[in-house]
Amino acid sequence: MKGRWISLELSEALFDTNLGYTAFTVQRTTYNRQNGTSVPSTKTMSAAGAIHPGTPEMLQLLPAEERHEEFIAIYTDFPLSLGENPGGETCTTPDRITWNGKTWRVVKVKSWSAFSYCQCLAVKVDHVAPAPVDHSDQVQVIQKESS
Repeated sequence: MKGRWISLELSEALFDTNLGYTAFTVQRTTYNRQNGTSVPSTKTMSAAGAIHPGTPEMLQLLPAEERHEEFIAIYTDFPLSLGENPGGETCTTPDRITWNGKTWRVVKVKSWSAFSYCQCLAVKVDHVAPAPVDHSDQVQVIQKESS
């Protein structure tokens, strides 16, 4: 019975707005290989959980190449994913979270299935502006008006 009591306490904390419970959007992109080309398909889903800034202790849990200055910790009952690449014709990229006007990429997932939630760490994704279009290869013809 003691385990059940802990589970109830965690569930209550997970869904407490005073402890950071908030809605967020999850984008999951799957690439399917068709005729030698990878074709993306993105599914957007609504989710909710407690989101907090990452701590210096959590920073050490991130893979070395992902130790960015800005990252968040997400506690949710939504099954977030690091992506899958089983080989073959299909692969899935890590989930992207949209929260508080920013986009975050999931880089670590720790399942606490006994308590029906997971802890995820996500790094901020910097959106890169599209490259300017180079029109230098186009010829512009200017006609002179005759007087």
